[in-house]
Amino acid sequence: MAPEERKKQIVDVTLGLIGKHGIQGVTTARIAAAAGVAEPTLYRHFGSRRGMLLAVLEVVRAQAAAITGSSQNPDVLERIREIGEAHRANLIRHKRGFADPFFEFVTAPASLGLRDDLREVNQSLLNRMVAIIDEGKSQGSIQPEIDSVEAAWRITGFFWFEDVAHLLGVQDEVLSGPSIKSLESIITEIAARPPA
Repeated sequence: MAPEERKKQIVDVTLGLIGKHGIQGVTTARIAAAAGVAEPTLYRHFGSRRGMLLAVLEVVRAQAAAITGSSQNPDVLERIREIGEAHRANLIRHKRGFADPFFEFVTAPASLGLRDDLREVNQSLLNRMVAIIDEGKSQGSIQPEIDSVEAAWRITGFFWFEDVAHLLGVQDEVLSGPSIKSLESIITEIAARPPA
């Protein structure tokens, strides 16, 4: 296997193991066995266990960015709806939300030093949503007095809500109605009011 293919395979295996065992349970021995390689191969590609975990976090960031960038609809409110639909479809199709591994990173021991990296990833996703809200304000579809950061947190919280429902095994009840209503409620609250 080519080095880049092997590296991607190890990251994919590690991501799957994090879902099964949490970060604490993902040892280099477990990763090597699941990937079908010797432990020194892991270190040759990533330098350390932390390097492997950061590579996984980058994949999670890319997946989240793909979802938040999944719609280019010029109508920002419709774009937010379509991003919500893309997130829901991803949960149904892949049986894993982008926040699932985030929870594992959040609960990882502070000694691993992953929280600052996780905070940066989350901030970059939040910034993407703030930019979408600001675009909606400039196009007139979102109320100009809306706090963009607060609105972005609310929308991001919606994604976490769906992911938590998935983690708890209640996604069938939540994804079929309550989550759609929740996002629509946020959209209605931030939408520009028609002139009186």
